[in-house]
Amino acid sequence: MKEHLQKKLPVLLFRHFIFWMFIFQITRSVFLIWNREELAGIPFSEYITVYFHGFYLDTAMASYLIIPSFLFLSVAMFLQREWPLRVNKIFSTLLIIIVITITIAELPIYDEWHIKLNYKAVWFMHDPSEVFHTASWAQLIFGIPAVVFFTWLLRKMFVRITANAKIPDRKPIYISIASFFVSAFLIFYGMRGGFQQIPVQVSDAYFSNKNILNVTSANSTFNLMSSIIENSRAGEPYKLMTKEEVKKNLDGIFATTKDTTIHVLTTTRPNVVLVVLEGWSADGVKCCGGYDSITPFFNEMAQQGIIFSNCYASGSLSDQGMAAIFSAFPAQPKTSIITQPGKYVHLPSINSFFKKEGYHTSYMFGGQLSYGNIRSYMYYNNFDRILEDKDFDGSIPRIKLGVADEYLFSRQLQELQNEKEPFFAGMFTESTHAPFDSPMPILFNWGGKENMYINAMHYSDNCIKNFIADAKKYPWYKNTLFIFVSDHSHNSPKSWAFNQPEYRHMPMLFFGDVLKPEFRGMKYDSVASQTDLASTLLHQLDMDASEFHYSKNLFNPTIHHCAFYTFDEGFGFVDQDGSHITWNTDGREEYLLENTPGEKLK
Repeated sequence: MKEHLQKKLPVLLFRHFIFWMFIFQITRSVFLIWNREELAGIPFSEYITVYFHGFYLDTAMASYLIIPSFLFLSVAMFLQREWPLRVNKIFSTLLIIIVITITIAELPIYDEWHIKLNYKAVWFMHDPSEVFHTASWAQLIFGIPAVVFFTWLLRKMFVRITANAKIPDRKPIYISIASFFVSAFLIFYGMRGGFQQIPVQVSDAYFSNKNILNVTSANSTFNLMSSIIENSRAGEPYKLMTKEEVKKNLDGIFATTKDTTIHVLTTTRPNVVLVVLEGWSADGVKCCGGYDSITPFFNEMAQQGIIFSNCYASGSLSDQGMAAIFSAFPAQPKTSIITQPGKYVHLPSINSFFKKEGYHTSYMFGGQLSYGNIRSYMYYNNFDRILEDKDFDGSIPRIKLGVADEYLFSRQLQELQNEKEPFFAGMFTESTHAPFDSPMPILFNWGGKENMYINAMHYSDNCIKNFIADAKKYPWYKNTLFIFVSDHSHNSPKSWAFNQPEYRHMPMLFFGDVLKPEFRGMKYDSVASQTDLASTLLHQLDMDASEFHYSKNLFNPTIHHCAFYTFDEGFGFVDQDGSHITWNTDGREEYLLENTPGEKLK
């Protein structure tokens, strides 16, 4: 028997609510199954509680999602019309597609960044080709049919729970009004999570020191909605200080007793080849405390160069890394200054300083520089030559993101063959970026979800080996400083939490015949930051580095050794005595971690 909307509106909306709550348990289960390897060692009794801890956010999000149904059903009730019921089914189907798409899209994003789908990830959707090329074929083959199948199945369920609604006969209006306000009250109560002073927040789902349990507990749709709202009204995620307070704090961090440097080069006018390594983690580099077989040639170079074994990335994305390397500007949570042309125009760039000294400058990437607005940033900084995927010969085999590292290094050698000296040549690798589809043999059969990543690191290491061997054949080699530095780190088989300093640990290496013999094989163990490259390099070339306010000269014996990094909800600070992490969530600062001196810093 069909039920009258007039008397049963709250009951029918409750069925809608239960329907969405059921969907959230399905999507949470999919996330758990997909990331089951991260649950290793966690008792079943502990990770099953994510369903309980996610209840508040699920309730709030389900209440938001039934608002359209509430409005359409109310219109049908007051106007005595059937068409709002049909519109409700169509609109609810669109919502089902959105929720399922968020669930499926989040899986590879979490694999790559160890975060849930958020504003930053959605921002990258402005370049769909980049997203498509980053996804592996397995992800595409699984993802699209999964969205279609779950949408079809859940729509059938939705139609069944709403099939018995019908337009009521005309009865006293007060019954309709009472049903309307009772329903509105219950929806508002659910959206807010109760009548407590602070409405329900994403942080209410966090309960464990194991990140995988927290992100599973947090409702994906609510998390994305919250992230978009926060960033749309964004502003500054940190507490603001006065200029005097800022100066006092920075003076304490960057103070030196003497502006001096230890010169490690035989010349102040070397050629410089800067190789930005896509997502290299220190866990893949033996001389930085990592595994001993993944990057054997890099370790061989470290024995002849200067390895900064305790270096940390400022951010977690390539666009943040470019700003940190070329402009010595620290990363910000949830955004990147490179995506904001009105701001990056005020940043210094090491390229500009090289140009002032008569260097010919270039930047090369095997993929599309539209990623993260890097193209705009690089062109603004006026490199003499900028090359990307479209500038490579069409006969060169392509991977999904562009050309593999072996072809990138080969093209660099061609360009430098007739380059006027001195030159500054920047280049950015990409074979260690998902989906890791470079033409490489699979040598390592361990590493779990990061198996292809560590194989890609080994492939990239071999490309560097061939590049250096070929570079030695050219006359410019003996007067060239090679610098290898990661744009950011990457999740490794060690599975550090994304807010731990170990997750940001990355290699940086100076290499070449221009190093003084007494410094070759030096291991620089003190804490260093990716942003310190600018000042360190320019001081070696007797160039003015005073515009790089957040960069320290690592060869000045009087500096304070420390590194700052950010993640979406806060920041970390590492110094020589230990590491401290502060989490900033919903305007609250929470103390998370303090290491004892020297613990887990290598």
